[in-house]
Amino acid sequence: MALCERVGVVLQPTKGSWDAKGVAAPIVWCEDEVYFMLYQGWEKGSGLFGDGSPRMLGLAMSEDGIHWEKHPDNPVLVPTEGSFDELGFEVGSLLTVGDEYWLYYSGFGADKKLRIGLATSKDKKEWHKLDSNPVVDVGGKECWDENGVAFPSVIKMKHDFLMLYGGYGERSMQIGGAISGDGRNWAKFEENPVFMQRGWHEDTQCLFWDAGIEAHHAFIHGDHIVMLYEGIGRQGRYGIGIAYSPDGIAWARSPRNPIVGLTQTVVKQDMSVVHPWLVKGKGLLYYSEVMGASADATHRICLARIDEEKLEPSEEKALVYSLWQRRLVETNGAVTSAVYTLAFAQKTVWLRSSTDGVVTVEVDVAGDDSWHELCEMEVKANVLWHSHIVDQITRLRLRFQPRGSAFVSAWLAMSK
Repeated sequence: MALCERVGVVLQPTKGSWDAKGVAAPIVWCEDEVYFMLYQGWEKGSGLFGDGSPRMLGLAMSEDGIHWEKHPDNPVLVPTEGSFDELGFEVGSLLTVGDEYWLYYSGFGADKKLRIGLATSKDKKEWHKLDSNPVVDVGGKECWDENGVAFPSVIKMKHDFLMLYGGYGERSMQIGGAISGDGRNWAKFEENPVFMQRGWHEDTQCLFWDAGIEAHHAFIHGDHIVMLYEGIGRQGRYGIGIAYSPDGIAWARSPRNPIVGLTQTVVKQDMSVVHPWLVKGKGLLYYSEVMGASADATHRICLARIDEEKLEPSEEKALVYSLWQRRLVETNGAVTSAVYTLAFAQKTVWLRSSTDGVVTVEVDVAGDDSWHELCEMEVKANVLWHSHIVDQITRLRLRFQPRGSAFVSAWLAMSK
């Protein structure tokens, strides 16, 4: 089949209820052959920044993942007066930690900014917010995320927790990362933002579909991370895309983006689709469909079947990884992320530095963490250096040592 095949609408607003205007941002998982969904809903207006009723959290259950019944005690999580989430929520992601469910979500504060919080539950119905919320705050003045941090997607790695989140600033809708040893205390990556928008969606000359991006669902898939994200283009239209990373720092967009076939053929194809969530191992992709172009649009939750075997970097004909974006590198040097390259015959690395330096191409031939120097070359300040590699290797990385403090950008382009 194609990458995705639409099934249809599976959850709609309930007239006269707390979620009469919209249902969106599904988090879905299967437990003991029963499907559960946490979703955000609101009664009127957009539910954003105090416009209309606040967005709150509901619970739904299903035996087949298609036919859903909303919990009678909804909403199960509501705003707290005087708190960082007093104007409502944007839902993020869910982890099972021990015998608890950990929900990472975004809260709207009275200052009209989004911050990330954590709530825990043992039964999916009664939730307890951390006293120390928010767990991730906005950046400082003129930072890329000074106006808000939202839509956290958290992955339990081998030793730590990894969070990918959307950040908002002046002409900025981009994705950053944070790391935590306990899932409660977080440190943002120095490399942020790690996944960057292409242009700015409000510019009349912008042609990209993802000129503003937001994180939604990231997960481990084989030896890499897959992120399902949403992007906004010049007409204010949202779509869903796929990105790959070996570590949450270096990212490559799928050339197949944005995913097509998620709206009905009988409706206008400029309808926005947002909030992707994959039930891994089941091939079920849930997402929100936006009916209308304004902030007052109605949302409903849809389902598509997706071929998970195609969510592989090796399925792509070509990929370009952004290794560094104007990263500050001191004279003791730095090493980029290591990227899997075995599926691609042609590999080209590029680097530009603001000062002279030495770049070393390092390779892990067998994929057993035995790194060897392939070549070493001089790099001149502000001159784009590149090297073409055809050797069959499992992983590749760059090491760079500048003569003085330098801002360095580097890329890896691969094709079959």
